[in-house]
Amino acid sequence: MTKESGIGYLGSEFLLWLFWKSATDEKMSLNNLGLGEISVLIEDSITLASVTGDGYCETIKSQDITSLPSVRESIKLGRLPEAAKIKISSNELEWTFQVKATPFKISGVKLPITGEKNENEMISSRLLAMTKFELIMKALFNTFLIEREMPDFIEDIKDFLGISD
Repeated sequence: MTKESGIGYLGSEFLLWLFWKSATDEKMSLNNLGLGEISVLIEDSITLASVTGDGYCETIKSQDITSLPSVRESIKLGRLPEAAKIKISSNELEWTFQVKATPFKISGVKLPITGEKNENEMISSRLLAMTKFELIMKALFNTFLIEREMPDFIEDIKDFLGISD
């Protein structure tokens, strides 16, 4: 097992967790990390790939991904998120970006437009927005890792997906 393939599943699990949280929680609190409340949404598209190795992959596009029964059904059939377009909102700031599970990476980050007219203020605001985005993403991933170790984690996701034992 190579280093890459050994940790590849965490990207898909993180995207599944983000899908779950965006479908069930309006806001997530990161107050314990000084980041306030944020909103996380899967926006416009999600790509699901089979975990059985059969090569099946589908991209579902919709304005309301989290409410589509077909996404949950596909996950129940053994397909995990491979990529998704995400929107995070915090106060007046909003970021949209793409997350890919394998290799785990974030791309195409669209920074918030803050409206400053002075070039120095605009640069400063954009740098602060990039820093806050980085902190939020680290906090989200750490929160995911902590929740993933909770005893009820798997049962809670199964309940969300409608999977019975």
